[in-house]
Amino acid sequence: MGRKQTKHLNRYTTLPVLIDLLRRKKLVLLSPDKWDDRNDAEVMLEYKKRKKLKHLYAVCFSEGEETIHHWTAYSNGSGGCCIQFDGEQLLSAVQKLDGIRMGSVKYKKIKDLRTAVIKVDYMPFTKRWPYRCEEEYRIIFESTDDTATSGGFFDIDISLRTISKITINQRMPEQVYQTIKEYLRQEFKNPAQRINRSTLYENKLWISKFKKA
Repeated sequence: MGRKQTKHLNRYTTLPVLIDLLRRKKLVLLSPDKWDDRNDAEVMLEYKKRKKLKHLYAVCFSEGEETIHHWTAYSNGSGGCCIQFDGEQLLSAVQKLDGIRMGSVKYKKIKDLRTAVIKVDYMPFTKRWPYRCEEEYRIIFESTDDTATSGGFFDIDISLRTISKITINQRMPEQVYQTIKEYLRQEFKNPAQRINRSTLYENKLWISKFKKA
């Protein structure tokens, strides 16, 4: 897949994954066989089989704005968070690595498959139409070399400068959020304004506009 101009990439995940990223400065790609979405996982594994790959790992982002689906599906509960990356910085660094492919996911209806053939190379970047709200961008690592990696994951070294901001799930209690925010400030070594809490579930500006009316 070709490179695309993208302003930012959002990685919806959990605090343990975030802390691991900040500590080790590595982006972790996982094997599709660990994914909950079996539609997606089975297509990826079929791609791996057809390409005769020994290793296939992926990490998923969203190119779109924050939605309730992103939080409930990938960052639900008080431990959820969103890591926003500068898209150009991240992709410019990642594309230099051997075995890396990247691209925006295309969403297809089941009826489309009756009249169209999905080329093998596009299989990792194709998902079912009901997931279109995700506006997903995917980075994959593939290799035919047995020794390319081990342990069921693949690490990519990244600079923390590629992170634009970190957003914490609004379900985290205020006092816990303040503690986590201070910890992340020390770990991240960046200004406080780059760490905030989502207002998706309760936006005071939105509410006030209706109360004034």
